[in-house]
Amino acid sequence: MRQTKEDFALARSLLGMTAPQMAKALRMGKGSDRTIRRYESGQCPVPGPTSVAVEALLTGFRPEGFDDAN
Repeated sequence: MRQTKEDFALARSLLGMTAPQMAKALRMGKGSDRTIRRYESGQCPVPGPTSVAVEALLTGFRPEGFDDAN
C-alpha cells in the first residue's frame, strides 16, 4: 500500500520534525526539504523506499550521526 500525502504529513508531525530535519533523517540531499513539501502536497508520490524509511523513523530509528536538533 502506497503512503499517501496525508500519511506522510502525519508522520512528520508525529516525529516533530521540520521539513529540513525530515529530509536529513531520510538522507536526502541538501535542499530536499522542497521534496518533502512536494510529497505532503501530493505534487509527487512518496516513493516506496521513502515510505519504508519513514516507518523506521516512526519506530525510533535514527540514522548514524542524525541529531533531531538540526
